[in-house]
This record gives sequence, structure tokens and C-alpha cells, in this order.
Amino acid sequence: MNNSTTNTYEMKREIVNFAKNISTSVNKSTSKFVMDMEYGLAKSNSCLISEIARSLDEDIKLSYTIERLCDNLNNLYEDEKEIIWNNYLNEVKKNVDLDNAVVLFDDSDINKEYSKKLEDLDRVIDASSKDKKIVNGYHVCEATILTKNKKQPMSIYSEIYSCKSDSFKSKNIYTLESIKTAEKIVGENFTGVFDRGYDDNKIFDYMSKNNHKFVVRLNDERTLLFKEKKRSVEEVSKSRKGKINYKALFDNEEYNLTVSYTKATLPYNKREYQLVIVYGLSEEHPMKLLTNIDIKDKESVIKVVRLYLSRWRIEEHFRGKKQEYDFENMRVRTLKSMNNLNMMLTIHLGHIAILADKMDKKLLSIKIIYASKSLKQDVIVWLSQFARGIKEILKYAHEGIKKWQQIEKRGEYKQLELRL
Repeated sequence: MNNSTTNTYEMKREIVNFAKNISTSVNKSTSKFVMDMEYGLAKSNSCLISEIARSLDEDIKLSYTIERLCDNLNNLYEDEKEIIWNNYLNEVKKNVDLDNAVVLFDDSDINKEYSKKLEDLDRVIDASSKDKKIVNGYHVCEATILTKNKKQPMSIYSEIYSCKSDSFKSKNIYTLESIKTAEKIVGENFTGVFDRGYDDNKIFDYMSKNNHKFVVRLNDERTLLFKEKKRSVEEVSKSRKGKINYKALFDNEEYNLTVSYTKATLPYNKREYQLVIVYGLSEEHPMKLLTNIDIKDKESVIKVVRLYLSRWRIEEHFRGKKQEYDFENMRVRTLKSMNNLNMMLTIHLGHIAILADKMDKKLLSIKIIYASKSLKQDVIVWLSQFARGIKEILKYAHEGIKKWQQIEKRGEYKQLELRL
């Protein structure tokens, strides 16, 4: 048995065993569907059902496989979906620091610029375009938690939604659901990191009320109380100079930053927080961070800055999702099917994060990195390298995973014979 065959066998076994853990306590057909999807996504690196079906290498017509997968996506029962998702969250829980968890929250979008027939098509800002144009598409609310060792982003909440749906109420509802998912995994002991889109009094109130730590980047228009006088954070940032020097790696570039901090009060609730001002990331405006973390010295200030800069990992997560798996090119028509497909992809990416977190201990993870043939040997987020490495290993598979599945074989039907 040559090395490629051995690696392929090990990779198949890893995917099948993980899929079995995720699909515990669901019926056999659903368990088989989960296994098919996880293997198909891993081998094809695509969200196209036709590509996933091809990756299964079944000895039936391709159209039959596509039809079966589409039917399962559209008809997955809510109770079974909940069981699958809870099983996945249990796997997540095993791979995070429960005492010092960091959860990154952000919104994304799905660009469906040329689509017309999809369910409840909304209008979204295409954040990946230079001119931020408004196109047809959907909103995505996402939360990722960092793994214990390598700090890889592992999604714990991912919901595709449209403001035009009859069931839509508010974007804040999805945000609160993502925070509650973090509570379900780690309880109170986590720090939430939010971008400017979450500069919202409701977020501050909920996080403070439930004893969660948070770091939120403020908008320039935000007004705070300084010495009982209302002033904009932009005005305050211009009046101060960074006294603490810090060298940071952000978006794969090294920056020499200077940092200042001061106490500040929110006018609406009269609560005191810490305002951290970071100079050097942008020539136009310094970065303003509001936090309820106690700041006593230089180390605690730098900790707050590092926590916020770790938010870039969720951006890398989105990038890998869209570029490596062609996420925006999914071609299922209903929101239910989209969210079920998104759940299967999220579980697969979570599996990748777990493998990446164990790269110093697990031989298979080292083989995956080697198979990816990456130019960079040291990166912060390993999603793209592992996705390519797994695909490279599985390309040597000459058959799918049907032999790994426990498919019931029924005997020939014996009709009762009556002798007259």
C-alpha cells in the first residue's frame, strides 16, 4: 500500500468518524446524508450540489444523487437538525478554553447579483467590492470561537436571513441568538469581540447584564461623557497621544502602534467603561475601542488591543468560506435549504479548525499541511491550507464512502403461497 493510499484511507476514516459523532441519535437516512455531505464538501471544495454528488462516486445516475441530496436539504426535520447542531457544539466544547474563551461576532453577506428566482431575495451591500455596491443577496450573522491551542476560528452560529422574509423581525434577534449560543457552550466566561456594526446600546446592556466581557469598536459619531461633559470619541482621540508602544501583526502586515486609554461613561446608562485609542492602523482615524475589561497597566491595555485584532480571524474565516468553497455560488432556491447547506459547511469547517488546532500532536494534520503545498509555512488561520490539503489527499480516492456506511440490505421478498 503506497503512501497516497494510506493517507486517503486515514482521511476517509477521520471524516466518517467525525460525521458519525455529529449524527448520533438521528435516523439512519439522516446519518447517511450527513456523512455524504461532509465527505462531498471535503473532496469537492464546493457548495454546488452537483460537485458534491460527483465526489461521492456512486454507481447510479448523477441526477439521482443530486435529487437525493436536494431532497434531504429541503426536508431535514427541525428536531434532527437541532440534534446534529448540538452534537457539533459538544465537539466544539472539547476544543476551546472554557475559562478564557474568546468569541468573535461579525456579519457578512451572500452576493446573488444576477439571481431573480431565489426565495425572499434581499438587497445587501457587497462588502467585498471596492465601491461597496448594493446587490441582490442575503445577510449572514456569524459567531466564531477560538480554539484552545492555535486560536483557530470555529463557527458556533451561522444564520442566513433576509429582511424580506415574513418571519424576519430584527437583526438584533440574530445577534442575541449568537451570544446565547456562546453562553450555551462556555457560560459567562467569555469575551465577546465586536466590530463597528455592533456599536449598539442593546449589546452593551446585554453583555454587562450577563457578566460577559466585551471589546467593541466604536463609530466616530459615538458620544461619551468625559468629566461630565459630552464629547464625541473622534474629538477625544484627536486630543490624546499614544504613550504605549506596541508592534502588532494585522491582516498579514506588521504595524508599529501607539495606544492610549482613559475612563469614559455612556450617557444613557451612566456606566463607566474603558476607552482604548489605537493609533497607527489608519492614517485617517485612530481606532476607538470600548471595553468593560479592567485596565490597570500596560499589559492589560495591550491585551485589549490584541483581543480586538484577533477579530481579523473571523474575516479570514469568511474569506476561506467564500474562496475555497465557493459559498456565494450555492444554487439551492429556498432559505431553508441554504441554511441546511450552510450548517453542513459550518460543521466541515469546524472539523478543519479542530484538525488545525492539533497540528502539533496529530500526524494526519501534518500530512494535510504537506499535501496542501502551501507557499507560506506559518500562517495565522489555517483554513485554506487544510481545505486544499484534504482535497489533494482525497483526489486519490477511487470510490466514495458507501462501503463505510451501514446500509441495511434486505432479503428477497417472499410471497406467501397458498396450495389449493
